[in-house]
This record gives sequence, structure tokens and C-alpha cells, in this order.
Amino acid sequence: MEPSILKQNPLYRPHLTGTYLYNPATGERMEEVQEHDPQDVIRMITRAREVQEQWKNQPYPVKKRAALNADSWIQENAHRIALTISRCTGKTRTEALSTEVLPAALGWRYYAKRVPFVTKPKTLGSCSILFFNKHSVQHRVPYGVVGIITPWNYPFGIPVHEVATALLTGNGVILKVATQCQPVGELIREMVSSTGFPEGLFQLAHLPGKVAGSVFLHSGIQKLFFTGSTETGKKLMEEAGKQLIPLCLELGGNDAMIVLSDAPLKRAAACAVWAGASNCGQSCGGVERIYVERSVYDPFLTRLRKEVEALRQGPDSESFQVDIGSFTTREQKRKVETQVEEALQRGGRILASSLRREEPNAGLFYPVQVIEVDSDETALMQEETFGPILAVSPVDSEDEAIRRANNSNLGLTASVWSLSRNRAKRVSNRLQAGVVTLNDHLLSHGMAETPWGGFKQSGIGRSHGEAGIEEMTQIQVVIRERFPRLSRNIFWQPYSEVVYNGLLGALDMIAAPAFHTKVKGAVRLVKLVISRLFS
Repeated sequence: MEPSILKQNPLYRPHLTGTYLYNPATGERMEEVQEHDPQDVIRMITRAREVQEQWKNQPYPVKKRAALNADSWIQENAHRIALTISRCTGKTRTEALSTEVLPAALGWRYYAKRVPFVTKPKTLGSCSILFFNKHSVQHRVPYGVVGIITPWNYPFGIPVHEVATALLTGNGVILKVATQCQPVGELIREMVSSTGFPEGLFQLAHLPGKVAGSVFLHSGIQKLFFTGSTETGKKLMEEAGKQLIPLCLELGGNDAMIVLSDAPLKRAAACAVWAGASNCGQSCGGVERIYVERSVYDPFLTRLRKEVEALRQGPDSESFQVDIGSFTTREQKRKVETQVEEALQRGGRILASSLRREEPNAGLFYPVQVIEVDSDETALMQEETFGPILAVSPVDSEDEAIRRANNSNLGLTASVWSLSRNRAKRVSNRLQAGVVTLNDHLLSHGMAETPWGGFKQSGIGRSHGEAGIEEMTQIQVVIRERFPRLSRNIFWQPYSEVVYNGLLGALDMIAAPAFHTKVKGAVRLVKLVISRLFS
């Protein structure tokens, strides 16, 4: 029997596949997997485009009212959302609330306020007196219908920010969430459909991850937003390039934390565990590599070991006495196990570990581990780990810490720890990362005002903040002639010696260093203007 929530989507009802989703922390069987036909996606885009043509012209107060309704809907349904996220991902409901539900509500409110300021028409100043007769205005207009593909690690927090900016800037949206998190996607659809956005403007497409990007790119979207692995991002970019469909890619991270000799060690150790192990380490912007100045290496490790060994790991509980949940997928757990084994074979040492659950059918749990790594050539240091592993290594100077932190083809986030503002700023300015946090880490993804995205192979484009709003629009410039009754511009045909000398005169008037040359140039230009006035 189909879940009752499907009845809320009368347009394109997915079929049920006969396979089920399972809670990764408990093994509990959940909903049956849903799947649309690719032809359904084409119809969704066609319908969304029809509605979007009217939606983009709606007065902004109408859009803002729907956004604030969505903010209120999240507040009213926060517990239900957090529990659904927890069941789908294996994280605790507290993490779901703090890292996804609350930031999503804040996002709706922030974007509702900022979109009209970012997208309002902007009069452009003239570059030269030669164009005194032109008046230029820059507009930001929606793309039309955008596709959004989001991962399983933050199935509510990531897509809501992009859905909000897309809808408020006048776009239609086709959203595909990770298969493991389809119930969360259904909640997003419920949120949008019940808060004042017109029916059909937003569509939820259930597709297998391996075909979703290709289906979207060949079904008529105007732009694709993808959050996921660097490998998949490269394939999508290659395919989109054949059609010149623009992309915004938020890809992997291998994020470094630099602990300097004057760092607040207690806070640094506590944050390393939170930013490196929350969501079982499955955060693209989480702490993965920690470089510590040698003078504070041992005291930092003592504090870090204490924090890790105090963690309580297990399934989400109504008692709230759990700190860390499970992996979301078996594949991800195997990948991390392989990376850890390779690091240990190459001389790495486990310095601390949380208590690993040994219960039968305990789910996809894995202990939080601190591993000292000497070589930066291991997969643990070169690749995205996406697990609760804190790889630590001592350094002898700021320069060494910066060099090793930058020794990666990824550059999503980083953090610098120092009680000296000048020292922290000096180091941060040399780091190759899209987000650098001083004396904190990871939280910026929850701050709607801060752009999110990376350097190098960590992605292209930005979400969040005013930059994220701009990503949902394209620039259109409208240039108005102030004197339309004039028969022609000075540089139009027919050409003559007067035209040529007049244009040279314009160049002399603008660029010649000598004043008398500027005056002679102005005279020749005036002659040209007069000749055009009476032609």
C-alpha cells in the first residue's frame, strides 16, 4: 500500500520499487523506496515553468509572506522533522535540530529580508562622458526552473537554503533528495505546498542517484545545483558543458584545523570533537586534519583524548543521553575503515577512541578515533574521509602548518586557533579555503548570511548569503538612449575622414597626458558631433 503522504502529490505519483529504507542506527524497516519515471521529470519541469512565468511577476510581499509561513511551519513541525531526519540518517535528533532544522528556519527568515535588496535594479554609472546619452540599469532575473540535487548527510538543512533562495528569486524548483532520505524530501514538499507557494512551482523528483543528474540535464532545466562528491561533480560538469547548462557545485572537503601555540586548548579540543565527529563525521566541512604546534601538542592531545573518550555513542534516544549516532550508509563505513587501515599500515597510531558498540544488530556504528599520522601521503590526509576520524600531526611552525594544510586538491573550509587576533588573521589569509573560521569550525553552514563553497576541487559557485541569492539569478542589463530623436550615433555609418578624426579626437580628449592635446581632441570630437546632428 502506498504511503498516505503520496496522496499530497496528485500530479506525478512515483511507483514503489519493492525495496525498503532502513534506519541505519537501528536496522528498523521504514518506508518503501519511491521512484519516478524520467518522463515524469520532463512533465514536472514543463508544469513548473508554466507556473514560474506567473510567479516571477508576483509582488515581492506575496513571496515574502510564503517564506515567513515556511519559517513558521518549521517551528511548528520541528520535532517531527528532527525525528524523520534521525530515522533516515542515524544522527541524533539533537544534531538534526541544531544543524538542520534551526538553520533552515533562520534561512527562510534571512532570505525573505535580503532577496529584494540583492535583486533590486541597480543604476550603473557611466565609464565615460562619451556615453552621456546612455542610461544603464542592471537587473537580476530568475533562470526559470532550476534543478537541485542534495545528499544524505544533511537532507533538510542543505536543500532548504537552496529551495528558499530559488523560490524567492522567482524560480521554479525540481528537487531530488538522496534515496535514503526520501521521507525528508516529502516533508520539504509538504512545507512548500502548505505555506503559500503556488501548486506546481516546486516538484519533488524521486530518482536513483546514478541517473538523476543526467535526467535533470536532459529534461529542460536552466541551471543545476549539486551537492555531493567531487568525482560526481566532475562528471556532471562534463555533461552540462555539452549543453552549456550552468552549474553550482558544492563538493568534497578535507578540512584542516590549525592549533597555534597560543590557542585556547580546551575550546579547541571540544570543537575538534564536535566539528569532526558530529553526524558521525559525515560533514564535508568538518574537521579532518589537525596540525598542532609542537609546544602545545601534548597538552592538546590530553584534552582531545578526554573529550573523545567521554562521548556516548548509540541510536537516538528519548532520554537524549547520546552524543554520536551512526554512519548513514554501509558503503561509507567501509570506505572509512579502508582509509584507517591504510593509515595504520603506514605508521599511524590510534591515540584515543570512543566506546564502540558491540551489541547485535547495533547499526552502522563506528568509534570516534584520534589517529596520529606522520605522512601527508595517506588517503586519510589527502582524500575526504567523511567519518569520525581526527587525524593529528605536530608541526614546528606556522609556515609548516599552512603548507601542509594547503597540500590538498580540496579547499572547502579550515580553522585557525589562536588568542592573538592578528596572528590568526595572518595565518587565515594564507589558507586556500572558501571558508576560514577563527576559534571555531563548521558552524558557518548554519549561518544563512555567510556564503558557502570552496576553492580548488571543492566546488564552483556559492550557496547561502547574498552570493547564494545571486547564484539563483542571471544579470540582464537594460540600456536606454536618452535622446532617441537623434538620427544616428557618432560612430555609425557612413564613415568619413571627419568620423575617423573625431574618434581619434575622443581618444585624445580622454587619454592624452598633455592638456593642449586634450583640447584639440575635444574640438575634433565636437566637429563630429555637429556633423551628425545635421546629417
